[in-house]
Amino acid sequence: MTNIITDALTKAADDGDAAKVEQKPRSRISRYDQYFNVREGRVVLVKSLKPDVKKHGRKVLAVVRRITDEKGFLTKTEVDIKSDVLARVMEEINADVEGISLRTKPPVVPLEMFYHTMAALQSKLDHARQNSPVDSDLIDDLTEITKFAEEEFATTSANLKRLTEAGECTFELLWAIFTPNTLVYRHHEYVEEDQILKFRSMRIVTMVDKSRYWKIDCHIVANDGNKFGLAYEPFLMYIDEFVGARAIKDLNIFPLKYHPDAAKLRADALRRGRQFASLFEKPVVVETDGPAMFEKRDVRHIPRQYKFFSRGRMIVDPKGFRASNPNIAFIPTVHMKLDPDGLSEEQLVICPPIALGFCFSNRKWGGFPVSRLSPVNWNSDAFRDLVMDSRTKTFFHSMVKQHSSEDDDFDDIIAGKGKGIVCLFSGPPGSGKTLTAEAVAEITRRPLYSVSAGDLGVVPDAVDEKLSKILEQSHRWNAVLLLDEADVFLEQRQPKDVTRNALVSIFLRQLEYYQGILIMTTNRIGQIDTAFRSRIHVSISYPELDEKARRHIWSMFIRRYREATQKGGGGYASDLVSEEAISRLAREKVNGRQIKNTFNCARIFAKELGEPLSMGHIDQVLGINNWGSDPEEVVVNGVKDN
Repeated sequence: MTNIITDALTKAADDGDAAKVEQKPRSRISRYDQYFNVREGRVVLVKSLKPDVKKHGRKVLAVVRRITDEKGFLTKTEVDIKSDVLARVMEEINADVEGISLRTKPPVVPLEMFYHTMAALQSKLDHARQNSPVDSDLIDDLTEITKFAEEEFATTSANLKRLTEAGECTFELLWAIFTPNTLVYRHHEYVEEDQILKFRSMRIVTMVDKSRYWKIDCHIVANDGNKFGLAYEPFLMYIDEFVGARAIKDLNIFPLKYHPDAAKLRADALRRGRQFASLFEKPVVVETDGPAMFEKRDVRHIPRQYKFFSRGRMIVDPKGFRASNPNIAFIPTVHMKLDPDGLSEEQLVICPPIALGFCFSNRKWGGFPVSRLSPVNWNSDAFRDLVMDSRTKTFFHSMVKQHSSEDDDFDDIIAGKGKGIVCLFSGPPGSGKTLTAEAVAEITRRPLYSVSAGDLGVVPDAVDEKLSKILEQSHRWNAVLLLDEADVFLEQRQPKDVTRNALVSIFLRQLEYYQGILIMTTNRIGQIDTAFRSRIHVSISYPELDEKARRHIWSMFIRRYREATQKGGGGYASDLVSEEAISRLAREKVNGRQIKNTFNCARIFAKELGEPLSMGHIDQVLGINNWGSDPEEVVVNGVKDN
């Protein structure tokens, strides 16, 4: 098609009857209407009607082509630059503008490009007139093209000036306020963050129902999991058609200079960009608190983004995100690598407000708001609150700390084996197994990656694949891996149970080379397969909590609450800290998790009532839940229910 158009232009501008018209053109700018003749199967160029101007015999400077579709509707207007001098000047002005071709023969640019370069062309002309020796060809070409641009866009400039002075614009004139490479603003609805991008191009899209919108393409500086650098913004950005004038600041996306708080937005984006660039090197553990986003495909396999809430520890890991979610539409693709340590301010401000990673609290991949990420406040005293024999506590503490020190070069007979720590915690629910795993993560300053046996399934091939992926991710994140309720993988193999035997064998093989810290929990210590016992480094049994242990746990929560209130919390009543009250609580036959839930419910209840936390609030929660009562004899509203 390009060759057909070029041949047609050559014929119209230089040969035959058209040549007779163009030998002495009325202007050095020729105008044609271009359409495709279906009957003849070729592109047809018809001379556009324009007012008469003074004739001269110089070479054509540019050819303006108004291109129509098969129904006769104007689709776009392009300009073929015939002057090598003008082509060189346009290339200098638009050196960093994407989407235009100035090295083809002839160079072709959208007509609107001359509107956006009017000021630069005039500056080049002023400079050329002052140079010595005088370049007459350059001056003639620039004089002609600036005159053409001023005349062509006189109405546009006048209308836009009146509109923008009122902070408004029409749908048809939106192209004129979006200058290539200008910074633009939009609000990212999924993570509820402001975003600055670099405008690239825009075009009108007409839907089947004849509705129209401007589709807008922008650049960002992103980490796509493989590379760091300049990328295209993956989210669809558009402005629906509207009638009349509309406030620019009310549009979905608009040039940053029209935002009333442009300076503050730029400063915030610069600070956020520095934080984003600092997360490039390797997976980083941080805290998050706020909205996040992910994506799933509907019944027609169209990607749909959705929002979810996240709070707690997460790991920023774009590479892992891409590997686990290869078909996610909002992953950017970097097309020009940049050094994250050498970004300019303009590159920093267009870093996205989203960091790709995995949230451990709700076990979800997603995009998380960069401005809501904060350093982790590790609890180095976490072991202090464990209900555990002092000798066991000291030994276990030493084991996990030494494993994390990375200064032990001892290896197994076979390289790569024997460098992990496999722990087995057994005991009834609420006896402290999970709390111990959390304490290990705190003192080793590692994230706790919790997985249940149900997440793995029971089909051997699927279990093998999922377990391999989980162990790989855990090692990559340097996480403490907690496999909760692992009974199905640990039980003694039976001659006739082929599926269970396969699961146990898979698990044994996968553990052989794991180099991290793995903690498994079970309620049935006596049924563990013999082969597992030789692979477990630390096995801790947790008995039912006695009164002394329950007293320790109640005291711990009360102490923590008192410390929090001293930093500006809600306050507490004097009876909360009495020895008599704590002793009475310790006699309640509840487990550790129930104590935690009771205390948190009482705290929330007191806060809602606007009262300092007291024993009365705790008693109310205990009375409602009846955790310490015989299930055969529960009192509800003073009436015994047998």
